[in-house]
This record gives sequence, structure tokens and C-alpha cells, in this order.
Amino acid sequence: MDEQMYSFPPFPAPPEGVTIVPFSTFSPAGYQRDTDSSGDPIEVDAWAGIPTVKVLNESEASQKRKSKKKRKTAGNAVDAEGRLIPWWKEWEEGEALRALSEPSFDSQLSVEDRLCLAADDFRVGRTWPEIAHGVRNMWDQFRLYIGLISSIPVYKKLKNKPKGQVDGPNNGEEASGEEEDVPRADQTKVVIVQDYLEQSALPGKQLEPSPDKSTPEAQRLRAFLDDMEKSVKVFLSSYMRDTGLIWTDKNLFIAPTVLHFFLRFMLRNGVFADFKDHLDNLKRALSVAASAQKELPLTAKLGQILPGHFDLACKECWGTKGSMSVQISAILPPADVGDAPTNNTSPFNDTTSAFETELKEYDVEIVPSDVVLDSITARQVMEENLDTDYAVPVTTIPIAGDPWTAAIQAEEYTTASWTDVSIPWLMQLLGPTVFPLTMTTGVVEYSTRRIRDVFAPKVGGDRDETWKVSGVEEALEERFYRVVMRPWVGSEAEETVDFPRPVIVRGAEKDAWNPYRDDVTILVDGEVAGQLVAGMGLCGTWVQMLPKQGDKSHPKGCYWYIESLVATFPSYYTEGEMVGEVLGEEDEDVS
Repeated sequence: MDEQMYSFPPFPAPPEGVTIVPFSTFSPAGYQRDTDSSGDPIEVDAWAGIPTVKVLNESEASQKRKSKKKRKTAGNAVDAEGRLIPWWKEWEEGEALRALSEPSFDSQLSVEDRLCLAADDFRVGRTWPEIAHGVRNMWDQFRLYIGLISSIPVYKKLKNKPKGQVDGPNNGEEASGEEEDVPRADQTKVVIVQDYLEQSALPGKQLEPSPDKSTPEAQRLRAFLDDMEKSVKVFLSSYMRDTGLIWTDKNLFIAPTVLHFFLRFMLRNGVFADFKDHLDNLKRALSVAASAQKELPLTAKLGQILPGHFDLACKECWGTKGSMSVQISAILPPADVGDAPTNNTSPFNDTTSAFETELKEYDVEIVPSDVVLDSITARQVMEENLDTDYAVPVTTIPIAGDPWTAAIQAEEYTTASWTDVSIPWLMQLLGPTVFPLTMTTGVVEYSTRRIRDVFAPKVGGDRDETWKVSGVEEALEERFYRVVMRPWVGSEAEETVDFPRPVIVRGAEKDAWNPYRDDVTILVDGEVAGQLVAGMGLCGTWVQMLPKQGDKSHPKGCYWYIESLVATFPSYYTEGEMVGEVLGEEDEDVS
């Protein structure tokens, strides 16, 4: 298309009816107050009658500067009612407008380079919360996992320094008092990638990743691009568990939320638009992140509310049926490996005895935990084992009615002083009932099971005739939600490190119960049922409830309760192979 070129002079003639006032004859008329069509006062140009841009007074300008300063980090903005806007809502408001720095990719650009550019644009194109919120750290953890960086960046405040002063540990001088609180790394690694968000550069870092494709970072990056869906599953499950990230509750929300934003950013901007396989895989990874936003926080919630009131009441009624030995037996080698221990011996006893014998050679005595908790005071343990020449003080906590305070003052250091919890009993939950008199326990199983279905309490006439239940069980069905749990491990071949084969502790007759195939139905109240999502996993000890008299028409048609809960898992939980490579790197001292 031909473009029309203009050159001046000559200047074009003004439109009809328009008079252009020469600057030499123009005299400003200032501004004046007027009212708009709604009667509100406005300021207009006195000569043309056009509304002017409002000029802020000193107080308004000062407030604007303060607000701008606060907005350097997300999560500090407020809404019309003065409430803080969370960082994820602040991100969502302008997310549709965030784009790549390159409007389109060169068709020859590799998927690795596309991912690196997209990750950098995602990072610099938004305002991040303060470091203490943990959002930046979680993003760095993900970049480390997929190979975009080789170590977590260290952030520090930028301090004013005289012109010409260079970076270095205290610049060759002693640290001042106000610099002592600034975290500093004792060691830095040469190949650590410099994070552009750092407020000052740390020495010994490079700005670009290494072009060597044989490095662990390049291999992790390639693995992520080959299967983004699996990588996201692993990061949001086994990787976070192995690195300890799941033990901080806020991480369970931050991790899937940040990943969801990032994956949407890549999908919306067509990072893999001309790579169909990668595009389809990216969509599946985005679906996993969306599921994780709901399920990952629930793993902590379920760990807090399970076992439920009914489970605890049943355990209080019938006692403990499983034990920690169940969990140990789940990881023992098969019986045909080596000589099987006899009933009176254990492979752990010999190991423990040898360990104690070796310690005694160095005059070290092992104090059993039950002795520490129940027989010896904390003061005695410390004085006898720490070899101190002075008495170890025990602080008195002056809180009236506190069992810990009462125990300390009376020097009664027993487990009962701090493990006293209120456990409901069956009569409190069910009212007058013959339930504990007519029911007993059956099979006891330790395993991991998935939530298959959740059914609401039954009402009159809504009765399933498949199972023949007693009147006591009918009352339970009308009061509690029923949760059907299917096995997570379907055969011995499916056993993994995180999901060992089920262990039958007691009560199962031959061919009467198959832990790889048969479902378990537990009873929970509405509070717990509202937190359950189909597909999520629960690992623990399951106890079957049976009527004392009469045979069940369907041997598997019994209700169970959770005696103990060991772990909870999201539905997409996947064990990964790259965790060792990420965690196995050692920092190099470049000082």
C-alpha cells in the first residue's frame, strides 16, 4: 500500500469555519469555575470553555506519592471500602492485558527459548507481593524445579552507598549496626542465574543460563517441555512433599495459584501455538493446576479434621486396633527374602542392640521416650545428660487453669498434662443407643484409599435393599454422610515408595476380604463431608464394624471408621524422578 508523504511548508488550509489564532496574538485567559450538566462544579478553560485536567493540591499530591510507593508490591492496594486487595485478585484484574514482550515468535525459535522468554515476561510484567509473603520464593522454587535457574536467588535491600563504592562483603569494612539484620549468603555458586527482580546484584552470578544442554538444568527444562502435565503434577505433589514445602499452609495455596497464572499466561499468549503437542499438553497441565487450587489446601484441612468425632468415639469405645508396627511392616521386604524372623525376634531388635552396645563404649546411654515423658522430669533429664555445673531453670507460666502450668508447678511432668483432649463418646453423639452393645470390630487394615463417592444421609423410604442392615445401622445412615473409599493400590505391581501395599492387621478370613479390590465405607458428619473431593487419597488405619450376632447377607456391606490418619494426598499425586537431581546440587565456595 502506498503511503502519502507530507512535508511542511506549505501548511494545509484550515477547515471551514475554523480560525487559527497565531501564537504571537494569543493571550491566555486562565480558567474559571463552572457546572456540568448534572450541576456538579467543574473547572474549565476561560477562553475555550473546555474542562481542564485537575491539578492536585499539595496534600493530594503527597497522598498520591504515598499510594504509589505502597503499590511497588502487590497486596497493598485497597478497595473502595478501605479493605486490602489480596495479591491474586490484584493480578487477576489486569491479567487479560498482560502480554509477551515479543508480539510473535520466530518460527525457528526453539520451545526452550520460548519458555524462557515467557517466564521472564511473566515475572517482569506484574507487581509481586513482598518477599515475606512467600509468592516470589514459590515462583523461584518452580523455576528451580524446571531448570530455569540453578539455585534459589537471595534477595537483599539496596542500600545507599558513596559513589564509586563497589559491591562486596561489607566493602572491606566492619558491618554497621543497621546492616547486621540483612541476610547474606556465606557461599555463592558461580553458575547461579541472576534474578532480575533482585534489588541488588550479588557477586559471582551470571545473567544468562548456560548454553550447555548436558547440564542438570537443561535436562530438567527438557523434561518439563516433554511432559508439562506430569511435571506440574509432580511439583504440586511429591516434589513439594519431599522438599518440605507442603508443611507451610500458605504454600498449599500459593503454589497452584502462581502456576495457574503462569500456565494461563503462556496459553493466552500462544507460546506454543504452532506446536500442537505442546499446546495440548499445556492445556492438560493447566487443568491439573486448577484442580490443585482446590485440593492442595484441602490436604492440610483434612489432616486437621480427620479422624472425625464418630471415628474418635469408636476408637474410645473399642480401643486401639492398629499400631505403629503396622506402618513399619508396610515397608519390610517380602517374606521370601532372607530368613524370616521368628515370633520372638525382630530384625529391628538386633540392630537396636548393636547400636546400644556401640554407644555404651562411649559412655552414652539411650533414654527411652516413655521414660522421658512419664518417669523423669525435664529438669532431671537435662541435668544428667547435658553435664552442666548449674541447675537448669524451668520457667513457670502464670496462666490460671492451664494444665501445663499446674503440672510444672507440681513437678508432675507426665504426658497426661499436655495430651489431655476432649474425646466425645458414642452416647454424646448418638444419644441413648445400643450401638456399642450390638456391634464389634472386624477387619483392621492399613492402606491408602481414594474417595470414590460421598452420599448424603438417608431419609425415610430412601433405603438400599442390596445390603441387609440392622436398625442400629439404619440410624447411622440417617445421621451421617457415607463416604465410599476405593483402594489406591490395585495390585502388588502398583506398589510404590509413597504407596506401599495394603497390610491386613487382623480379622480377615481367607478370600473374605481383598484390600486390592474391595471398597470401604466410612461415616462422617456434614463438616467433614463438605471438605471431601472425589479422587483424593487418605492413608491410615481402617477398622471394620460388625454386628455381634447374625451373619451379614453381604460380607463386605459393613461400615468402617478411621482409627488414625497418617497422610492425605491430592487426586493427581505423582511420584517424580527428578527430585534427587534438584536437591543434590552443592554450593561452591567462591570466596
